[in-house]
Amino acid sequence: MAAAAGTSDRMLIYHFGNKDALVGELLDYLAAQMAEQLDDILPPTKFENEALLIAKVMDLMRSEDFQPYIRIWLDIVSAAAQGAKTHQKSGRAIIEVYLDWIALRHPEAKRAPVALTLIEGMLIMDAVGQKQVSNEVISRLER
Repeated sequence: MAAAAGTSDRMLIYHFGNKDALVGELLDYLAAQMAEQLDDILPPTKFENEALLIAKVMDLMRSEDFQPYIRIWLDIVSAAAQGAKTHQKSGRAIIEVYLDWIALRHPEAKRAPVALTLIEGMLIMDAVGQKQVSNEVISRLER
């Protein structure tokens, strides 16, 4: 990582204190970058219904531009599930940001956790090759 940044290991430790702090800062940066791109594409206006919001967010998450973020997100979730404290902390912070992001666009803001849970589940289904299941969920929501 130091070589990619054009510096030394010692300088990274000097600036960040330790590896966990560096990873945490990097994850926070990537989350902020993704949130900014999402805001640019999908301004904070209320959707007509939850189904339309979820379908639109899934379209964005499946786009080529967002796939690198999704891969990193799934890595964060995997590491958090294995007990990595830095990843758990970053994951919680990211979820809070996206809950707020969805609430601003959801016709019933209090249902943002439901929408995010559905989206996260569909992203996992997509990741394991079950996109047809996600598509079925989206079509059932639209009824």
